[in-house]
Amino acid sequence: MHYLYRAIDADGLTLDIWLRKKRDTQAAYAFLKRLHKQFGQPRVIVTDKSPSIGSAFRKLQSNGLYTKTEHRTVKYLNNLIEQDHRPIKRRNKFYRSLRTASTTIKGMETIRGIYKKNRRNGT
Repeated sequence: MHYLYRAIDADGLTLDIWLRKKRDTQAAYAFLKRLHKQFGQPRVIVTDKSPSIGSAFRKLQSNGLYTKTEHRTVKYLNNLIEQDHRPIKRRNKFYRSLRTASTTIKGMETIRGIYKKNRRNGT
């Protein structure tokens, strides 16, 4: 089983994706740190109630990152991302190697990103 970490902005555009073999605090910490390095500190982060993400977020705050960021874990607030990655989630359990899964998901995200931008521009 592989775990997909995804970050989207308020408009639904994909900021980053990361596929890992484990869904633990170390993986969540690395993903959140990577997002902070690329995009800076957001005002709000909405996640599911995964203990690993909460633990990683608190660890990053104690290290001086995400100090002014509010972490929300309310069930219905993450519907935007849940609906956005439904097609990928459905296929994710069939991949045998991390490399195959990663390559396929990156290709799918690229195509979906182009499609999303065109829909937002009205073309």
